[in-house]
Amino acid sequence: MKASPAACLIWMYGALSTAPSWSEPQPKEALNVSIAAPAFWCPYACDKNEPRWGAAVEIVRAALASGGHKVTYQNSPYERALFEVREGRIDATVPTFKGEASDFTFPKHAVSSTEYCFYVSRDETWRYSDRESLGNIHFVATSGYTYGQILDAYISENLEQSVTLLRGENIPDRMRRMVRMERNDALLDDRVLFEFDKDNKDLINAGCLPERHPGYLALSPKTPDRSKTIAEAFDRGFERIQANGQLCRVLEKYGLTARFVPHLNAKHCSR
Repeated sequence: MKASPAACLIWMYGALSTAPSWSEPQPKEALNVSIAAPAFWCPYACDKNEPRWGAAVEIVRAALASGGHKVTYQNSPYERALFEVREGRIDATVPTFKGEASDFTFPKHAVSSTEYCFYVSRDETWRYSDRESLGNIHFVATSGYTYGQILDAYISENLEQSVTLLRGENIPDRMRRMVRMERNDALLDDRVLFEFDKDNKDLINAGCLPERHPGYLALSPKTPDRSKTIAEAFDRGFERIQANGQLCRVLEKYGLTARFVPHLNAKHCSR
């Protein structure tokens, strides 16, 4: 029996009222989003030639793929990646702190959370407690990162005197070698990044900074309309993969818990 016009209108209203939040208007065409990140950032971002691209990269890829979009991924030193994104040659880098690229476009959802800690040789007695405790040591860290207002100021004031910053490739390995060779007393590194590498048993945690930094998909300021479109598509996809459990399955691949993603409810990953 043919439905009446009134019945059709009622059905359409009901369908729209129960539609999920991500059923908002989608981009007319599928997006091809280019992302760059260092190969040594595992488990955040890993070698593009390996099956696992890294948890943060895979969260972005899964979120965008859920809306029919595609991600192309390449490896680049972080400072170079930021430059390429700022110039509009690449769409985004991930994960990035807002303080590292305040002119970029960011989605509302973060993909990671970072805690920075100092690491020393096992026979080193020094421990970090606050800025004053840094007075008698020389430490090495990564150029282009922000470690929080207090540490950033200290690094700026003491660069090359008691702080060394490294650029380029394989920075974690280079920092560890400098501590092992006693060229530096300590290194400052991301806790998840450091502890993911099992070749660090001769170095121990000497104290962590109090701040935790959310990491985001950071999109180019050169193409604001495109970046806004990508950010909105990512946010819709993030909510979708959080609801269906795919986000937690990505984390499980890397042995990570819900704590890796800011504001992710642990109940999502216990089903």
